[in-house]
Amino acid sequence: MPWLSKRTNDLLEVTRAANRANVTIYTIDPRGLVAGGDIEDQIDPREWNKYVQKTQDSLRVLAEDTGGLAVVNQNDFDTALKRIDAESSDDYVLGYYSSNSDSAKRRRQLAVKLTRPKLTVTSQRTEYVLKPPPKPASIKKP
Repeated sequence: MPWLSKRTNDLLEVTRAANRANVTIYTIDPRGLVAGGDIEDQIDPREWNKYVQKTQDSLRVLAEDTGGLAVVNQNDFDTALKRIDAESSDDYVLGYYSSNSDSAKRRRQLAVKLTRPKLTVTSQRTEYVLKPPPKPASIKKP
């Protein structure tokens, strides 16, 4: 995907690796609620906002694409940490065998549905991609 920037490509690789390893990432921006740059610094406010947005977007992508939570633009860390603790305290891993035998369709969608009322599910992965078939072994001549 040549149209992706290196930074975007790196984020995709990290989130894919985390999903393969069943890792949920929770990110926290320690700056809290970000208003503006230091008054002494002569920084264009538009450039500052663009910088803040870019750094927070990275935190959001890492968290949201792995089923976690991004704590950005807020000063209430206590509530956020309690939510992270609640979300990460109970964990169930589901496994299944796909009934889709079409190996041409490598990208598969996932959905977890509940039949019991008053229960919620936060699923980490919404899709997976089949590994490419192994390349045939070359035959070496003696």
